[in-house]
Amino acid sequence: MPEHVDAPCRRRKQARPRELLDAALALFVEKGFAAARAEDIAARAGVSKATLYLYFRSKEDLLMALMAERFTSRLAIDAHEPSDARTSPELLRDVLTTWFSALMESQAGGIFKLVLTEVHNFPGLADFWSHEVIEPARCLVSRIVVRGIERGEFRPVDPDLVVHALVLPILTTCLHRHAMGPSVPDDSLMNAPDLFNRHLELVLESLIHRPPLS
Repeated sequence: MPEHVDAPCRRRKQARPRELLDAALALFVEKGFAAARAEDIAARAGVSKATLYLYFRSKEDLLMALMAERFTSRLAIDAHEPSDARTSPELLRDVLTTWFSALMESQAGGIFKLVLTEVHNFPGLADFWSHEVIEPARCLVSRIVVRGIERGEFRPVDPDLVVHALVLPILTTCLHRHAMGPSVPDDSLMNAPDLFNRHLELVLESLIHRPPLS
């Protein structure tokens, strides 16, 4: 006769991946990726090491799951939004603001810093970051720029140059905030009020197509 599993037990099992991810994130940020041991993550989540491996094959899998959760899922919300009514500048502003907000969160920013500092020891992280985070962001921004050009909202430009102009400063700002920022709190350039929004508006203004005056 099958063993009866009560509802609280089932709910507990369903919650375990979330608990393991939360524990891993806390330890990764606290100790660094290399120093955080699987047994410590399991203990923080209140389970055995064997239980951790039922859900995740390795620490790399845990970090990749966190990266996907914090970054790629948020981009997907805007990537699949059917909206012919919205202008391309509006779409671009919303997408970049969403991604910037995700990267600026203390925990998400900690993940980004981990990727950069640990990538030489765990090259799989770089491949995942490139293909699952950066490439979707590049394609989405580029697609919106092309849309804007085709609709006459943006002047003809190289979409990849726009991607660089918008995405690279976001990554630089994030890295500074979570790596250099705590040690240089009075950096007037990087800590300028509303730096991201002002930069975004500057780029958008340069993209706007304006018919020549008759």
